[in-house]
Amino acid sequence: MHRFFVSPGDINKEEGKAIISGDTALHISRVLRLQKGDSIILADGSGNAYLSIILDIEKYKILAELKEPVREKSEPATRVILAQGLAKGEKMDHIVQKCTELGIAEIIPLVCERTVVRLSSQKVPGKIKRWQKISLAAAEQSQRDRVPTIKELSTIEEVLSGKNDQTLCLFLWEQEKKQGLKEILSNNPAHEVLLLVGPEGGFSEAEADFALSYGAFPVTLGPRVLRTETASPAALTMVLYELDDLGGVYE
Repeated sequence: MHRFFVSPGDINKEEGKAIISGDTALHISRVLRLQKGDSIILADGSGNAYLSIILDIEKYKILAELKEPVREKSEPATRVILAQGLAKGEKMDHIVQKCTELGIAEIIPLVCERTVVRLSSQKVPGKIKRWQKISLAAAEQSQRDRVPTIKELSTIEEVLSGKNDQTLCLFLWEQEKKQGLKEILSNNPAHEVLLLVGPEGGFSEAEADFALSYGAFPVTLGPRVLRTETASPAALTMVLYELDDLGGVYE
């Protein structure tokens, strides 16, 4: 069944109605060609979802009736944040899409010493908007209850200085040979995990030293060196497999 996100203000639980507007309404009416009486799921982005019936369709506005809450929850109990070094071309699009499908809670684009991509201040808002749109589409496709937030462009110093003391911080470091991600997760259970992943050239020694000074655990994902667009979804999969619901039976 198709799932769509609407803002909480567009859901009126007292009247049992919801308004779908803008591009989402256009997608429903012109691309999917759904009709009156068709069933859909509407999510408010805050963890609530409702089985709904389309009552009326216009080009940019759709009225739906809320039938009942969807009881199955699709969000991981473990909140994972990805601080991702900016990658070239469409690699960032790929990272945002795949990590959203897997269950990431938040993505922070990082400017690192070895970042090849240099975004002007004029281009940053457009990029953030693009990644948020990709995240929304991926969250709908993967039947999630929440849309991951794409944060503003940051540095590793800004991310680490602002992290919660209870957050488990994992620093993917190609020079780490002994300490695996699985080992750290086994010995440090956590409800929130921060993954630090470098750009194509990896993190610099100075950035590694800074991360370690903030209590980040340097970890390896294994004997093979992964591209940044592979490392992020791979690490997220490992974290959610060890701490949460990936790989389990869902009913």
